Amino acid sequence: MSVLTRFFVITVTLLSVALVAVVVPFVAKTEDYRSQVEEARNLRVRAEMTARLRDAEVAQVQERVAKQLTDLSHEKQTLTAEVARLSEELNTSRALLATAKAENANNGANLAHLSASHEQFALIVESMRKELNERRGQALEQQKKIIELADESDRLKAELDSLTRQVRQYQETTVALEDRNADLEKMLGRLDPAIRQQIEGQDVAGATVRPFMPDYLIDGQVTKIARLDDETFVELNIGSNDGVEKNMKFRIHRGDDFIANLVVTVVDIDACSGRVVLVDDGQQVTVGDSVQTGGL
Repeated sequence: MSVLTRFFVITVTLLSVALVAVVVPFVAKTEDYRSQVEEARNLRVRAEMTARLRDAEVAQVQERVAKQLTDLSHEKQTLTAEVARLSEELNTSRALLATAKAENANNGANLAHLSASHEQFALIVESMRKELNERRGQALEQQKKIIELADESDRLKAELDSLTRQVRQYQETTVALEDRNADLEKMLGRLDPAIRQQIEGQDVAGATVRPFMPDYLIDGQVTKIARLDDETFVELNIGSNDGVEKNMKFRIHRGDDFIANLVVTVVDIDACSGRVVLVDDGQQVTVGDSVQTGGL
């Protein structure tokens, strides 16, 4: 039993004793003693019941106080743990703050370094821009030179084609002259030595009409072929309207191959014919072969 309960019981007991001490004289002096005693008994019963109620209430209060103390103890432990955690977080935050300050100082140094690097980079970019402009100008000059060289190449190619055609004409002319010289040599060999000496000593430039090559270009094709003994005669699809004349010399080609020479013997308005002199005995003229004379 607690001190408070004992104090309450003792107080009630003393009050009861005092009440009895007061009641007894009163009862003794009162005619209705029995009713007074009964009343005192009832009062005592009520006092005891009140005391028990008070004891129960005190017990409940003590229980609540104990529970509150337990809860407060748990809450104190929780708060202590929270304070420890917050202290740890504070220490961690202080460490992070110190690290952040160090990083901030490092970033400041890096920023200064980057600023200097930026200025240097700006100078490098400006230098590279100037160099790029110079190279662009050089590239334009090179491109211009390339165009000029391409034009020069085209011109040289055209000149090469022209020279190739000239060389081919000279080759054809050389072959024809060699054939002509061979024929003349054969003819001179069959003549009397005295006559041959006389012929060789005089000018024979205008004695006969020789085949000639005009200075203008005429193109055509072989349309017919006729062979008589060892001779080959062909007909062309060009005539006097195209500028063809008798004894005019043509070259016969198949693609890029030079096949034969042709000397016109008969000329019509839109056709002509002549005798063919082959360059190679292994080749023959065919219908469709192209012919050309004069020009470059």
